[in-house]
This record gives sequence, C-alpha cells and structure tokens, in this order.
Amino acid sequence: MSMLVRTVRDWPVVSFVLLAFTITWIGFIPFYRAGGEDIAWFTFGPFVAAIVISAVLGGWPRVRALLASVVKWRVPPVWYLAAIGMPLAVQLLAIWLNPMFGSAPPDWANVPAVTEIAVMVALLMVFSGPLGEEPGWRGFALPLLLGERGALNASLVLGLIWAAWHLPLVQLNDYSISSALNVMAAAVVFTWLYQNSAGSVLPAILMHASHQNSVRYLGRVFEGGDAAQHQWIGLILWLVFALAIVAVYGTSSFLRRQATAVAG
Repeated sequence: MSMLVRTVRDWPVVSFVLLAFTITWIGFIPFYRAGGEDIAWFTFGPFVAAIVISAVLGGWPRVRALLASVVKWRVPPVWYLAAIGMPLAVQLLAIWLNPMFGSAPPDWANVPAVTEIAVMVALLMVFSGPLGEEPGWRGFALPLLLGERGALNASLVLGLIWAAWHLPLVQLNDYSISSALNVMAAAVVFTWLYQNSAGSVLPAILMHASHQNSVRYLGRVFEGGDAAQHQWIGLILWLVFALAIVAVYGTSSFLRRQATAVAG
C-alpha cells in the first residue's frame, strides 16, 4: 500500500477537504475570468472529491453507496416539505419583517415570472451548487464526522469547511460575512435534515436549491441597503431555526429523543 493511499485512509475527511478545495479553486479560475457569467463547473469539486476518496477507501462498493444516497428517494414526505418549504418560508418572513425595520416596501415587480424561475431553478440545481456540493458535504463528509462526534459538533466543523470553500466568491463580490455566517447556521439545519431523511442526500440537494434560489429571486424585491438588511434578517432567522433544533433535539444526533420506559 502506497504512502498516499495509507494517508487517505487514515485521514479521509482531511483528504476529501484538500482535494475538494483544490478542484474547486482551480476550477474557479475560468469562472472568475468570465466575470461569473459562465457555467459554474467548479461547484462539482466536492462531488468529484467524494467519488475519488470513496474509491480509495472502499473501491466501487463505497462509490456505489455514495451514488445511491444521492438518488435515494424513499424518505417520509414531511422531510421533502421541510427541505423545500423551510428556506422559502424564511425568505418570505424576512421580506415581511424588513419594512418593520425601516426598509422600503418590497417591489414584487422585480421578481421574474414563475415559469422563468422554474426553468432556471432546474438548471441551477445542477450547475450552481446543489448537485455538485451536497454529495460531498452531506453524502461523504458528514457521515464520517458524525461517526466521531455529536451532531452539533459535526455540523460546526463541516460548516467552517463549507464556509471556507466559498471564499473565492469574494473575488466576484458574491460572498460576505453574513453569507459565511448563514452557511454555518445552515450546516446545522442540513445535518438535522440529513439525520431525519434516512441517510438520503436528495432532501439536502433540494433544500440547497430552495435556499439558493429563494435568495436569488425573492431577494430582488429589495435594493441597496434594504437588500443588505434583508440578508441579515434572513441570517437571524436561520440562526433561530438552528438554535431551535438544538433546543428540541439536543446536540448528540438531532434525532427525536426516545422516550424512556419507566419500570414498575
């Protein structure tokens, strides 16, 4: 066994992170040179890295298990509802709250038609993050982290990695402090979703797409400082939701606490 293979097997998460960052950040260069107006192929870095490291760890059976988690659709419907509805609800609530803190009323004329949004959401789900990222973050890294630590700890570690992975977007003025903090809060929510979806990555892909596109399209109802305030309100709501998960489910697994039988 070569030293490289041994190192990967001894440090699978670290190896995955290094490879994912390398693929992504190199792939970001042509995207940056195009001014962000090209297909975001770099977002497939985590998925490709997960496949490579899985192959080293366990060959085709390990890769097949990873791919199976992406298309595993037998999940209780409530988790599909949570995946799609929660980010949308947060965005709408933030829009409702924003004028209460001094913003102009939302301008709904800036939101494209539903038919246009639907087509773009389908394309962006594939080419702008959800499909390229989630098999790596939730399909590969999260189960390994959960095997070593509690759900909250694992979420925060993965959240830091996930937030750092987005740093090249700073070059396009498309990433901020509020964005990074939102990623950290979202990591907790995504772990909760994954844990309750029987190991399926599909709801995480849908939640990623719902969050990304509700921000992208519904966020257009505000401009300038009002838009920035709207982002911070959205962040606070994500933080509240993450804290609620910890309060209700505890820190160890984010699964429903089992009732303890009382003898006698």
